[in-house]
Amino acid sequence: MKILIIGGGFMGTALATYFNGHGVDVSIYETFEKKRIELMNNEQLSDITILQELCSIEDLDFIIEAIPENLEAKQDLFAKLEHLFPSNVTFCTNTSSYLISEVAKTMEQKSRLIGTHFFSPANISPLVEVVPSEHTDPKRIEAVMVLLKSVKKKPVLLKKEIEGFVANRLQSALSREAMSLVEKGIVSADELDFIAKWSLGIRLANTGPLEQRDINGLDTHLAITKYVYPTLENRTTPLPILEEKCANDSLGIKTKQGFYNWESIDVEDYQSKKNNILNQVIEVVSEGDRNEI
Repeated sequence: MKILIIGGGFMGTALATYFNGHGVDVSIYETFEKKRIELMNNEQLSDITILQELCSIEDLDFIIEAIPENLEAKQDLFAKLEHLFPSNVTFCTNTSSYLISEVAKTMEQKSRLIGTHFFSPANISPLVEVVPSEHTDPKRIEAVMVLLKSVKKKPVLLKKEIEGFVANRLQSALSREAMSLVEKGIVSADELDFIAKWSLGIRLANTGPLEQRDINGLDTHLAITKYVYPTLENRTTPLPILEEKCANDSLGIKTKQGFYNWESIDVEDYQSKKNNILNQVIEVVSEGDRNEI
């Protein structure tokens, strides 16, 4: 099995190390020379081929795109790839929001493209949303599902494509309400996160939102919705609190300011601890998951 990953950023390198660790022959193509040199000097990637140019790879099976979330850039890339690689190679886009049919819009062979939405950190998080378009060849869908299961990922095949897929739509709804509550002065950012982790967070790792509704009783939930739904945040444009932070370059960890002050935080150590906790959560959830698909 051979895979080419296009994009050597955080997601691309995480995918490369994961697949390589499961016995897959992996190559990375990165367009930016400075980043490419960093990849070549990274000891953790010593078993992975770093390509300086897009070129034919003998017996290549899959290409996974992991470039920044820019629709036009993805469209241009796949329109180019279909003329560089033989028809047996299946193309996977790691877009987290765009319709797969939109990404394939400029392709002649739209049947070759399928969405594989990995979750960060991709070398740890098991779930992959597999999203075909109406054009995707069913045999390629099956091949992708077999590949992901063979490397111990947990793929879920969506029945139809939709903007943001499933997980990001759930996450977007939650984060919109969370930012709205902070914006309205109901709670501070750290108080909101504390509430979310110690209520929804620990419960969602054990029971999904619909499973929990069954446990609570759908009649109880119906009564709540009639009272609470009209008060929920439902704006269809970004909230001012988010736009203001981005305008002020308060982008989170990357700029040391966001909803939190990250100035004094050792980011590498912080992320390492979070990854260790995530591994423990995955282990516990795997033992008690009644909804294994």
